[in-house]
Amino acid sequence: MSTRIQLRRDAGKVGPTHGPWIRTRQVARILGVPDPGELAAVEDRHGEVLGWGLVSERSSITVRMLQWGAEPPPPQWLSQRLTRAFEARQHLGLQAQPTTGMRMVNSEGDGLPGLVIDRYDTQLVVQIATAPMAARRHELMKELRTRFDGPVHVVRPESAAKTEGFEPGIEREGEHGPLCFVEHGLRLSVPAPPSQKTGAYFDQRANRREVARLAAHAEGPLLDLGCHVGGFALHAAAAGVPAVGVDRSASMLERAAAHATMNHLPGLQWVEADMFGVLDDPRLAGPFGTIVVDPPKIAARRRDVDRAAEAMQRMVARVAARLRVGGHLVLCSCSHHVGSEHLDRFVLASPGSFTRVALRGADLDHPIAPGHIEGEYLRVAIYQRRT
Repeated sequence: MSTRIQLRRDAGKVGPTHGPWIRTRQVARILGVPDPGELAAVEDRHGEVLGWGLVSERSSITVRMLQWGAEPPPPQWLSQRLTRAFEARQHLGLQAQPTTGMRMVNSEGDGLPGLVIDRYDTQLVVQIATAPMAARRHELMKELRTRFDGPVHVVRPESAAKTEGFEPGIEREGEHGPLCFVEHGLRLSVPAPPSQKTGAYFDQRANRREVARLAAHAEGPLLDLGCHVGGFALHAAAAGVPAVGVDRSASMLERAAAHATMNHLPGLQWVEADMFGVLDDPRLAGPFGTIVVDPPKIAARRRDVDRAAEAMQRMVARVAARLRVGGHLVLCSCSHHVGSEHLDRFVLASPGSFTRVALRGADLDHPIAPGHIEGEYLRVAIYQRRT
């Protein structure tokens, strides 16, 4: 008997326009043994099949939907969706920029919930974040080997493993070293796992180039707060703009400096500091023509938003005062619960008068399933200072 998930009478609106997640609070009962290795039928309270998905009994997200409707996905759904995801990246034209680092699979956005795959030129980093994907690890690796022959790193994060009920760990196949790639013609590298997420932040790729373009027309240098391995600062330097990168990780700043040398980029300075701290280094005094604020995730849960917003607002007010009139302030949020309305609020509380000129998200290789608001996590708001 296959697993059947029956929804509560008061489960609320369920369907394609309301996202692919069925939460525990929406479930009345589970019929059959919930097996993460099998598909589960999702039924309304009358027993009518609404769709099919992957079940995670221990998670607060009981089912991640694969397909809506009475008919289940074909047995080869994993293979088919991997093929479509890989083919879709070929049609984006990223390699012509040239770029060899990109996201190949973006979880629900590619119909493969719980799976993220990033490509670093000749290497892949695979992140498995759900029990159903962990149960399909061997099938997944077999499928990847038909499409890719380079080294593969498989990451099962400890936090996800604890929530979902599978074993955490890191596995590697093939010889490996640092994850090297090219972005918009810049040669870059990040440490292999274990490192931050899957290594780099490909979602900001297009934003880094757009901000560099704006900075090239601004008067004054660029300040990159939260620069990681160089980020916006390196792209600004490639556009001929002096830049100062700030990060609290000395090892990431060492790598950023190496990137500057490797790509023959002058006019870059690196400061080890916490963006939420005092920022009293003379090199950070300004005035700057462009300021980028790109913090780590500051609010993983809704109850964290107020505390995080207060800290962000204080920090933005301090750095906005260092921006020239006519310059651009770029505020980033990778926290789903901190949206564009929060970013606007931070600017309104800052000295000077600002207007928002653009609101951007992740690059094209990070697709989002329509209706899946949780997948739309990255907001990048660009403001211009008027007074």
